Amino acid sequence: MAVPDEARRTTAPGEPSGGLLLRAARLDALDRALVERLQEDGRRPYAQLAADVGVTEKTARRRVQGLLERGVIQITAVTSPALLGYRAAALLGIEVDGSRSAAAIALDLTALPTADYVVVATGRYPLYAELICRDREELLRAIEEHVRPIAGVRAVEPFLYLSFYYQHPQFALARAKEPDVPEGVRPVDLDPLDRSIIRALSEDGRAPFQQIADRLGVGESLVRQRARHLVERGVARVIAIVNPLGLGYETTAWLAIRVRPGVRLRDVAEALTRLPYVTYVMICAGRFDIFAEVVCATEAELLRLLDDEIRPLEGLAELEVAVYLDLHYKRLVPILSTEAAGGPAAATG
Repeated sequence: MAVPDEARRTTAPGEPSGGLLLRAARLDALDRALVERLQEDGRRPYAQLAADVGVTEKTARRRVQGLLERGVIQITAVTSPALLGYRAAALLGIEVDGSRSAAAIALDLTALPTADYVVVATGRYPLYAELICRDREELLRAIEEHVRPIAGVRAVEPFLYLSFYYQHPQFALARAKEPDVPEGVRPVDLDPLDRSIIRALSEDGRAPFQQIADRLGVGESLVRQRARHLVERGVARVIAIVNPLGLGYETTAWLAIRVRPGVRLRDVAEALTRLPYVTYVMICAGRFDIFAEVVCATEAELLRLLDDEIRPLEGLAELEVAVYLDLHYKRLVPILSTEAAGGPAAATG
């Protein structure tokens, strides 16, 4: 199946596995400890990583490089897609006709350059695909010309993102949501220099600040200061991203929420961001008003979250839960045009 030549890239130069985060069959205790610390801070020096987990710096460096080379983790700036040049996005609920397995269709969806997140799930839709595009025109073309014609797809229900309201892909921290735990990422407007710094860090989260400064023609201290300020403001987090299923969060799920008439969508979305386990909140147009991702380790955790935190939310009219059976997760890299990140975006807050 052909894909559009002009579609955005999901692979940085030299990156393995087409930008896909592989679901590692098994991570030992040391690998998990390193990943968890890099999820807290992807720029943490190897000497500090080594001290944190009780190994030599050489061992820490070798293990991290192995995780990167195998595609288990990628270190990048997690931020609003609009700051990387993407102005339209949607989550697709996909029904299948039974002629092919959902797993096989998921692989076709993952091959699309506009798809960065493909889920095989329980519930109403056996498949979900998140499409991140330059604009609405590219989004429409991707749906009509590249998703609907896939063999085995019976129907596609798009949920256009009105707001990329909240992202918190630091899974251990998201489980706690304690007062001193850093907030997730929220969309904001930035000046051109800040956008350029984020774009550089999204390409390589561990790039030296001097290298970024040389590329942008400014001082290293200015880049360091701006990057620190972006993290403190919650505009971006430079972290190791990883497939949650591969890290042991086997009961990850989409929550599809319909909000009661008369209740503000933003109020419900904000309430969700304060709950443990919630890593992703999108305000949408369509049958459902909000999609939220929750990352749980066990069914018991998910059940407690639903009964004690989600269902009692004021304004909730309807809730559907789709547990992930498999997940294909690709990183976003910036659109190459230097102008791509400017201007308003439909998928920002």
